[in-house]
Amino acid sequence: MSDANAVAAQHEVSSYADAMAVLKDPVMVQALYDAGRAVMADALITLHGEEHSQRRIVEFGVFGRGFFRDYQREVFPAALAPVLAPYVQAGRADLIELGYRVTMNLTADLAGIDRRSGTVEETEALLQIVRTFSTGATLAHSTLDHDAVNAAVAAAMAQFDDRFLEPSIQRRRQLLSAGEPLPNDVLSKLLTSDRLQLADDVLRREIAFYLQAGAHSTANATVHALHNLLEWVDGDAARRQRLVDDPAWLQRCVHESLRLHPASPVALRRARRAATVVGLELAEGDLVTVNLHAANRDQLVFGADAERFNPSRELDAGVWPFGLTFGYGIHACLGRDLDGGVVAKPGAELQMGIVPMMVQALLKHGASWIPEEPPVDDPNTERAHFGSYPVKFDLDLVA
Repeated sequence: MSDANAVAAQHEVSSYADAMAVLKDPVMVQALYDAGRAVMADALITLHGEEHSQRRIVEFGVFGRGFFRDYQREVFPAALAPVLAPYVQAGRADLIELGYRVTMNLTADLAGIDRRSGTVEETEALLQIVRTFSTGATLAHSTLDHDAVNAAVAAAMAQFDDRFLEPSIQRRRQLLSAGEPLPNDVLSKLLTSDRLQLADDVLRREIAFYLQAGAHSTANATVHALHNLLEWVDGDAARRQRLVDDPAWLQRCVHESLRLHPASPVALRRARRAATVVGLELAEGDLVTVNLHAANRDQLVFGADAERFNPSRELDAGVWPFGLTFGYGIHACLGRDLDGGVVAKPGAELQMGIVPMMVQALLKHGASWIPEEPPVDDPNTERAHFGSYPVKFDLDLVA
């Protein structure tokens, strides 16, 4: 701000139209992750202008021709099966733990983090690092001591660099020297880009950002989706069977859950210069909270029952069924189509998305509530997330 002593004014928008307008306005810059800079400083989601554009172009190169088809047919099933099998055999799982384990492995592959030994101990170590990164990135909503969280992030970042990131970088450099093809991941794209030369600390945080964002948001979305679907089924065997047998309907149900449960209930933007945005007279540095929770429940867009889970709702053309959960504008989530999939056009193959495919697999194995062990909210965050979500696998529910 031009006046160092001035205090930034704070505003809020909550309608769908105003939220979209603020999110796409180039005057408004990312401010949600200021408290989480230990993980998020200079990460893609915090950048703007040409710097953001160039990095997005490079990293979006991972999603090349045939990527989503191969991911749905081969990559995801191969990653899910060995993680899910022990839980099914045991007859139960905590979905928070299961979701993190599945999505962490997928996100690590996408980010470019090798797991050299493949041991249980190695997986546990990376899982703990990713959880710590997630807590650090979402510090704005954490109820934990911020200094303690940042100290834990610093320790986790050092461990991550030494044990996982540096060996992954060295392997890719050796492949380059030998003229061998590189894996299709974000790290490889960044190391070979002619557009970008990231400093070591920026590269480290960028890969950490991908790890935690993919694992954290996808795992939580999966739990919320299954919760909504089990409520909708409510013991009706025909409804459960429809979810298992009709992938397009299942995806529609998951999109409705995504609308109701954005990963963050708000987005936060800062005006980088004086401007008028959605009727707000903003000075440089003023903050605008975009209430995604409210915008995704705007009755003018989603109907009089917008607060309710209703996968049968009809929407106007151009309205995303998942609302603004994946953001809008230049900072719309790169993984939107990977996580939520794409609504298929008539005659086209359905691209389901990770969350619908995970939910479908859980239902196929008879996932259901354990009455004497109800879900528990996460006490360490102001976000509406579960801290524990026990389920059993009841084969009697599987046709």
